[in-house]
Amino acid sequence: MIYVLTIAGSDSCGGAGIQADIKTIHRLGAHALTAVTAVTAQSSVGVTDIYPVPASFLSKQVDVLVTDVFPQAVKLGMLCSVDAVREVVRLITRHGLLNVVMDPVIRASTGQRLLEGEEALTSLREELLPLVRVVTPNLDEASILTGRKVRTLEEAIAAARDLHAAGPDVVVTGGHLPEQCTDVLCDDSGLVAFEGDRLDTPCSHGTGCVFSSALATFVAQGHSVRDAVGRARAVVRKALREGYPCGKGRGVVNPLGGMDPDVHEPGAGSKNTGRA
Repeated sequence: MIYVLTIAGSDSCGGAGIQADIKTIHRLGAHALTAVTAVTAQSSVGVTDIYPVPASFLSKQVDVLVTDVFPQAVKLGMLCSVDAVREVVRLITRHGLLNVVMDPVIRASTGQRLLEGEEALTSLREELLPLVRVVTPNLDEASILTGRKVRTLEEAIAAARDLHAAGPDVVVTGGHLPEQCTDVLCDDSGLVAFEGDRLDTPCSHGTGCVFSSALATFVAQGHSVRDAVGRARAVVRKALREGYPCGKGRGVVNPLGGMDPDVHEPGAGSKNTGRA
């Protein structure tokens, strides 16, 4: 059995966060281990309140798990506080955690801040980012991490190069690009653009969580990062097509919909765009 540990916050509406991670990991044939960083009170229309799990208890969750079941990959989601970010840095180092995929959750899709304060952001950028294998920011997160506007494909490519300089492979996801949905991967071999038609749907809550947890699962199963990105894209696009309304706000993606996770989505291609 392949084990993937997700360290993330709980979404009480069930569309994103650790709930989406669990559904995705299990759908792809692995077993999800979990460490909860925060509990949220939220609905489809927004986050009302956040209760951070104390960093000492976050640490205890992981310490207990890895003495019994060691994960082949780790997905990081909402970390919430500077204490949690620094605790995750210590956990990765202390236990030698491998194949860490970080979804740098900074703001909710409805606008609420999910990573508190500039100190937490600095710690995430300077202490945690160099330790992970892959980081998967969307355009807004790439803007915050690089400190400059990222709204076009050219700006996404530049951001991917800048973030890769810190160490990890970088996938800047392009779901908010104005035309085609193009994800940009920057790794040691250069740049690859994964292209696909835009899927216009009101049911998109949870896409970042599904993508990063699928990517972590495929890497845990032995796929290269480049192959894992293509497969994770297919999972997300299928989950978007299978999405459904949930509450008064945006609907949710459905990673449990019928699909063959071993097949790349028809029409979704990739191309090399140059050296890093």
